[in-house]
Amino acid sequence: MKIRKATKVDFSYIAYLMNKEYSKPPYNEKWEKKNAVKTLNYFEEIGEIFVLVEEKIIGFIVTREEYYNKGGSTWIEELIVDSEFQGKGYGKKLVEYVENKCRKKKIKRIVLMTGKDALAFHFYKKMGYTPSKKTV
Repeated sequence: MKIRKATKVDFSYIAYLMNKEYSKPPYNEKWEKKNAVKTLNYFEEIGEIFVLVEEKIIGFIVTREEYYNKGGSTWIEELIVDSEFQGKGYGKKLVEYVENKCRKKKIKRIVLMTGKDALAFHFYKKMGYTPSKKTV
């Protein structure tokens, strides 16, 4: 297993994963490849995309940093692991990778948003993240 920064060459397969996973409940969203790639290009401009690779890409995480908050914050914009590989610790590895990057940069706050009906909600709670009572 290897985690590395995504390249433009990876975007086509990442777009496939976005469509595959977001087309399922509770999201039920169909992503056209061109729109997914456009979104990935935007994410690359404002942040970083990391892929988790076994023999192929099986997941990715998108992050961006903001520095207007005491010492900065890292936002997790997207986290997707291919459903064939979920429940095997790969999502946890991607989040831990980001947490380690934050520690090295002395960023003490990681922010993310997910719906309470999403599988990710329970995943993040299990990893120690707590829902905010301050946002709507």
